[in-house]
Amino acid sequence: MAQMDTFCSMAWNHQFLGPFGNIKPCCRYVMPKGVRNNIKSERELSSVFLGDHQTKLRHDLANGIRNPGCIKCWQEEDGGKKRSLRQIYNRTEGDIGYLHRDSKRDHPAITWLELSFSNRCNLGCRMCGPYYSTHWYKDWKAVKEYVIGVKHPAHTITDTQIDGVVAQSNKDNVIDITKLDSVLPTIRHIKMTGGEPFLIPEYRQILEKIVDMGRAHEVYLNYSTNCTVMPTDKLINIWSKFKKVEFATSIDGVGPVIEYQRHPTKWEQVEKVVETLMRLSKQMKVIVGTRPTITLMNVLDIPNITKWWADMMNKHYFQEFDNEAWVNHTHCLHPQYISCTTLPQWAKKIVANKLVNAPTERQQQNWDYILKYTNSEDLWTEQKNAFQEYTSRLDKKRGEDFRKVVPEFARLLDE
Repeated sequence: MAQMDTFCSMAWNHQFLGPFGNIKPCCRYVMPKGVRNNIKSERELSSVFLGDHQTKLRHDLANGIRNPGCIKCWQEEDGGKKRSLRQIYNRTEGDIGYLHRDSKRDHPAITWLELSFSNRCNLGCRMCGPYYSTHWYKDWKAVKEYVIGVKHPAHTITDTQIDGVVAQSNKDNVIDITKLDSVLPTIRHIKMTGGEPFLIPEYRQILEKIVDMGRAHEVYLNYSTNCTVMPTDKLINIWSKFKKVEFATSIDGVGPVIEYQRHPTKWEQVEKVVETLMRLSKQMKVIVGTRPTITLMNVLDIPNITKWWADMMNKHYFQEFDNEAWVNHTHCLHPQYISCTTLPQWAKKIVANKLVNAPTERQQQNWDYILKYTNSEDLWTEQKNAFQEYTSRLDKKRGEDFRKVVPEFARLLDE
């Protein structure tokens, strides 16, 4: 398939099934106002995949037009990141290439799925909210103006409406997974996020269907996990039957930094789960990497994350840390009030001084990209009140203290 510099293979072979059944071209795609598709009201995925909106998307990407829904990849590419998600999945070599090597522009077909249809989660990450995490329900009212809500706009939702959403959550989270059966005979790749995928039983049930069909050896699995849930022996046995299993871990800091950003993470448990996943690489076809979400809360911990990950690879993984190691720090785009672009100039200078002397050339390129993104906008004046109010309220609710976790930026709460 011929490619333009805007081409993205995922528009021809991929669908994202998000929280509460929402359907999008990919997890990053920003849907335009007024366009909403949901598996609960559709007979099958293909009707959305081949519908007017996604047909227009394919037309744009095939003809050099930067579709606005793909803004995060455009930002990464303009910011100098080595590879955006679009560029990663356009590769024709290796484990990724087989997904689109035989794709035809005139015959788009779903060969891989990203499943994120449940918000069942055990964490309340500071860059997340109740839309993606059930654990957020208990803190929702404290910062209701600022988090990504459910059913109602964040700035207008009332406590009564929050109570109603929480009361309905078990019912709203139910998805009829038989609506996916039609694509299972040809599926090649399944990516599972959440929520926390190790806590979502429907994901395991889908994998069991593929095993029963005798197709597991043809299918590549990918998980995005917070590394706080130890996989069961039953799940590990299922994984052993698949072509390959990839784990994108969310190591957003070392010790108190990740415990703060991904509340209520316990660092000791994270270390145990990462060790378990890495050791599996010596028993079956398993790839383990980390994709930290970088905010103003953890940007100074990037060197510590990288060093810790290198040490873990050297101790437990089937190969040692080197220039090709999968450590991909990714900027947090929303909410803006905790984005690195919200930092004032004096704080951005601290970041610049911190992100030097990376252990490999590839890591330095990644650090440079984070710094370039940090300096791409100056949002402090616009976002400081939201940052201060959100952080102070959530600290009070959770018994935490931003000043102690990130002392270099303590004065951000007082400016």
